[in-house]
Amino acid sequence: MFHQADAPLANGLTRSQLLHIDDNEFESNHGFIQWAFPTPEQSLHNFSAPILDIPDAIWLAEQESVSSFLEAMTERFLHFLSDNRYWIKAYDHNHLRISRAIQSLRILHSWELSQWFYEQVINLCGDHLSDMANAGSHWGRNVSSHHDRITGAVMGVAIGDAIGAPVEFRTRGTFAEVTSYQSGGAFDLPAGAWTDDTAMMLCLLDSLIAKSTFDASDALNRFCQWAEHGENSSTGVAVGIGQNTLRVLGDYRRTGRLEARASGTKNDGNGSLMRISPIAAFFHSDLALAREMASRQSRATHASEIAAQCCAFQVELLVRLINGEEFHSAKSRTLEKHKDTPLHRELVQDFRGMCSQEIPSTGYVLDTLRAAMWSVENSSTAESAMLLSANLGDDADTVAAVTGQIVGALYGYASIAKHLKIGLVAEREIYVKSQFVSLGAQNRLE
Repeated sequence: MFHQADAPLANGLTRSQLLHIDDNEFESNHGFIQWAFPTPEQSLHNFSAPILDIPDAIWLAEQESVSSFLEAMTERFLHFLSDNRYWIKAYDHNHLRISRAIQSLRILHSWELSQWFYEQVINLCGDHLSDMANAGSHWGRNVSSHHDRITGAVMGVAIGDAIGAPVEFRTRGTFAEVTSYQSGGAFDLPAGAWTDDTAMMLCLLDSLIAKSTFDASDALNRFCQWAEHGENSSTGVAVGIGQNTLRVLGDYRRTGRLEARASGTKNDGNGSLMRISPIAAFFHSDLALAREMASRQSRATHASEIAAQCCAFQVELLVRLINGEEFHSAKSRTLEKHKDTPLHRELVQDFRGMCSQEIPSTGYVLDTLRAAMWSVENSSTAESAMLLSANLGDDADTVAAVTGQIVGALYGYASIAKHLKIGLVAEREIYVKSQFVSLGAQNRLE
């Protein structure tokens, strides 16, 4: 009601009124800030303040009027802070307000606006920032670039998937060059829609948020809800379910098995690799735990040692990138744990300048990972890497999705072209969920 009907809920003030209150009321009214900048955390000073959950956060993030209000309210807050500088001291209640605004802007609007607000605050602090070490440290954690790289790793799956989906199953060189989203393909999807890669990634992400760890039973139940009812799909219908996944989920429904059993020739597919980025996002502060969880989530649906190894490799690479490591250093250090393995032999080479004809893009997990690495090493932006992947054809959506994980973690979501964000189906929903998994990762540390 506060955002839809301009109801007077913020300590008796409407949304419109908040933008025009004078500085005295801005300072003395202690409750409205929780309404202006809602977060998922309970206010310690106002127990009637709203607490964001994921559905509400998605709804707010999707409303253009809310985005406009947040932008205007950010400017109003900065005017207040600039004109009333008594808050620039060791302790002041406005420090908590600043922390709340940084987090709320990041979740509901963008990391870029959150970062911009933070930079303006730091500039106002000037030489006195050292007197505010505790507050400054908290602000810095809330706006750290790792939040942007986590979002990039998650959103990169969906963007790459949507770019590659229309040419999935198509032989390389038999289709017009992919330059952006387009409609059609084997599943006749609208432009910007995605397939099973992103749907299963979102199921895993939802499970991590709900359980604060990898819970195989919960994840498998969510995979089943997607397969049976289209939950977390881009069109309301599950598309692209692989033979192995379909068999494993049926086996889980019948027997409750939490690890896949080997059957047929489809065990070494890329289905567990394509969804892996939420594991790296959630466990980015603990590399050993991230590798363990990566292997566990792989074995839930793939009875394959090479699939588990590829997932462990990819997660470590993503963790290193999320934490700010340079790509070639991250690749080299990650490969050290896989010496004398087929994975090491396939990935240790320098892919720069290698002809695409040497790069298969099949559903075999190691082919997918190798094609993704080739795409990253032969591009300089997230967009160009994902387009390279998609134009390889064959299992184009998954190769581009795995590439998207890497370049998203490497460059961050802020660097990705605006048209790819605007054109992606359910972009705001996936964005908000990525922020909640980032928040969960941060809470693990605190």
